[in-house]
Amino acid sequence: MEKIAEYEHILNPRKVEIIDDIVYMSPAPSVKHHNIMGNIWIAFKNYLRGKKCKPRMECNVYFNPDKPKQHVIPDVAILCEPDKMKPNGYYGAPSLIVEILSTNKRDDLVIKFDLYQKLGVGEYWIVEPLADTITQYILVDGKYERLGVYYYLTPEEIEDLEESQQSEYKSFITPELFKDLDISLEEIFED
Repeated sequence: MEKIAEYEHILNPRKVEIIDDIVYMSPAPSVKHHNIMGNIWIAFKNYLRGKKCKPRMECNVYFNPDKPKQHVIPDVAILCEPDKMKPNGYYGAPSLIVEILSTNKRDDLVIKFDLYQKLGVGEYWIVEPLADTITQYILVDGKYERLGVYYYLTPEEIEDLEESQQSEYKSFITPELFKDLDISLEEIFED
């Protein structure tokens, strides 16, 4: 029994991030978390093929040159300055970050929200996998403004909506960074 406890950190890997000299450990993501992360990455990867910006999953992002160990590991980051990408991670503010909530919601909703805002990350998406929603924020004059909340509804759920609600329902999200890219919510939340 003691041996299993000794190796729990290997059996249950955690994502370790350091913000303001505080260590934050995230639990291993769920299958749904991984599916959503992969689906978002694929949508950006297909769109960005051959372009300067690159999508990365769980890439170390170093944000304080005076404290080289300070870093976060966003679920998905869109990196548009190739010279800031080094072998061990990205040094600077990504253009867009996606975080998928898990049991440590406070980290993404408060700590990282404030950090990304302060760093100048231009766009921040917070995905709530249990509710199939994405909240989209854009940076305006140094502060995040909520651009919208996007809900994935099944075709049956859409059918149950009032006609006026059906006409208002958006089945996709469009990054402010790439206004000609519409990402289907169905594709994001599919298994």
